[in-house]
Amino acid sequence: MRIGVELVMEYTALVKCSAKKKDVQFKTYSVPELNSNECLLKVSAVGICGSDLHMYDGHGGYDWVTYPLVLGHEVTGTVIAMGDSGNQSLLNKRVVINPYKSCGVCDYCQRGETNCCDFNDYKLIKTPTEALRYGFREAGGMAQYMVVDVNNIIVIDDAVSDEVAAISEALAVSYTAVLKVPDYKNKAILVIGPGPIGLGVAAILVGAGNQETHMLGVPQDENRLHLAKEIGVHATFVSTEELIHDNFAGYDAIIDCSGHPAIPKEALRLLKRGGQLVLVGINSAEFAVPMDQIVRGEIMIKGSYGITQANYEAVLQMAADANYPFNKLIAHTVPFKDSLDGFESALNKVNGKVVIQFKEEI
Repeated sequence: MRIGVELVMEYTALVKCSAKKKDVQFKTYSVPELNSNECLLKVSAVGICGSDLHMYDGHGGYDWVTYPLVLGHEVTGTVIAMGDSGNQSLLNKRVVINPYKSCGVCDYCQRGETNCCDFNDYKLIKTPTEALRYGFREAGGMAQYMVVDVNNIIVIDDAVSDEVAAISEALAVSYTAVLKVPDYKNKAILVIGPGPIGLGVAAILVGAGNQETHMLGVPQDENRLHLAKEIGVHATFVSTEELIHDNFAGYDAIIDCSGHPAIPKEALRLLKRGGQLVLVGINSAEFAVPMDQIVRGEIMIKGSYGITQANYEAVLQMAADANYPFNKLIAHTVPFKDSLDGFESALNKVNGKVVIQFKEEI
């Protein structure tokens, strides 16, 4: 193992010990010897994702996760050590991690659709892809240090702050959904759900110059919808009745980030003929829609999940562009020692993302 700085031997990590509600502890680990394909990051900041919240609060649907687990997959840090075969020019570079470790050989990987990689193991039931590793099936980055495969790091521009870098993986999830809509810069688009992913979708559309980005929430979303207006969303609503008026002409696309099972049926009323419904929010509930409306309206329904390497790299380029208001999506930051306070804030639906910072020792 070659190092760029004196290597610390022990570090602290935030660990979800089991599937039980809030069964989390700070634990001490020893830095392992790096394999030839690995590098060691000194973590700078980590975003708290919705999936982190589900695991933290003991919600169902995460029986595929490997416990005990160091949480965190929205990670930025500095490379301080490299395995013997690693590119030594990466030492001391600021990077983010791609949590997907895809096989590289299946049809999906060959097409760049690494978020669909199951290592050629077909799934009748579509569980999270086998490629999704860091922070789920392998140790994540809510720790002072993190070991990562060198193929899973992306160097970031100096213009991108640690805080924005820490939410960039979530923004890549938003961008993956946006890309489901052809020519999205010039379409009338309704974003449903002003949570972090929905606000990320809106920020990307606004930054790209879309002139008809609207957002729909519920009355309890007043503060989040105010943030949506601050980042440049052109109109916000708290009910479908509010947005349907005499001159209403429908939307080219609806991107649903709420996951509410009533949305697909309602979306058919709001979409133009030939329109698209992109489902990003996850819910195991079933929904029903009238087939005649889909057929006669030539409506297309698509799912969107996770990120690809190309999408992530594109988002990082956006993050260095002042036209994209990503910094406004950060609700607040907490030091690593107060991580649990950050989780509780995120559970209480703050306006935007909570970021854990590692600027001091625990």
